[in-house]
Amino acid sequence: MFFSATDHGALVDNLRLSDIAIRDDQKRPLRVLQLIPQAKLPLRLGLLVDVSGSLQPRFSFEKKAAERFLQRMLSNPADLAFITAFSDKPNVVQDFTGDTKQLSTGIEKLKIGGGTAIWDAVSYVSWKLAAYPDKQRVAKVLVVLTDGQDNLSAITLKQAIRDAEDAGVAVYAISTETFDQLGQFANPVSDADRVLQALAGRTGGEAFFPGNMRSLNKTFDRLQEVIRSRYLIAYKPANLESNGSYHRVTIVAKKDGKRLQVHARKGYYAPSAR
Repeated sequence: MFFSATDHGALVDNLRLSDIAIRDDQKRPLRVLQLIPQAKLPLRLGLLVDVSGSLQPRFSFEKKAAERFLQRMLSNPADLAFITAFSDKPNVVQDFTGDTKQLSTGIEKLKIGGGTAIWDAVSYVSWKLAAYPDKQRVAKVLVVLTDGQDNLSAITLKQAIRDAEDAGVAVYAISTETFDQLGQFANPVSDADRVLQALAGRTGGEAFFPGNMRSLNKTFDRLQEVIRSRYLIAYKPANLESNGSYHRVTIVAKKDGKRLQVHARKGYYAPSAR
């Protein structure tokens, strides 16, 4: 499982195993196998961009901010990213690559138009990340840039969360719903924003609400820092059975006697017997 820890909003990047306590269905693990900073792992990043008609007024600015983010995010030669546009359905405009020029070209190909099927797109990209043939531990991250107003998906938010959890993908959402046509602050936290909070929180990610376009680059900078400051903890549960049951997981982190705020997925589904 991946997690990040903060102390009054400041990311903590020097945790040791002795600083961590983990409970799986309220039980101690049989043993903890690894604690690794994510910065040491290859990144598999999916950028999912809402291209529905409602984003027209600020789309050019969003594309430039996304290009800048990807150029800074892919810092390890083993890092790979891909770009998927979605409106009525998802469309991969640039497949997995570590070449930031190709990724920038992919972003430039994005065109506005259509409805909004967010949950279908989240599910599609989660399984695309899971299907990449890696033979080593990697960090699988999905970044969604959207206003959060789904009106076409065939699946529900609950199913999209389940698919991301099963694929081992952490979802980070940047809401554009608070931008009006002039790029001014419009509405601090709408119902659509709360839905994005649920999606991100359940999968171990976070949701960000820039409020205006001037803050978007700063939001992407913060997101880069958050992703790179996560940890991977691997452990053997005390009571893992192949019955498809849901395991609630709690991670507690302390540093210098202070309890930190931990951002992690809420749990996982055990494998089902076949």
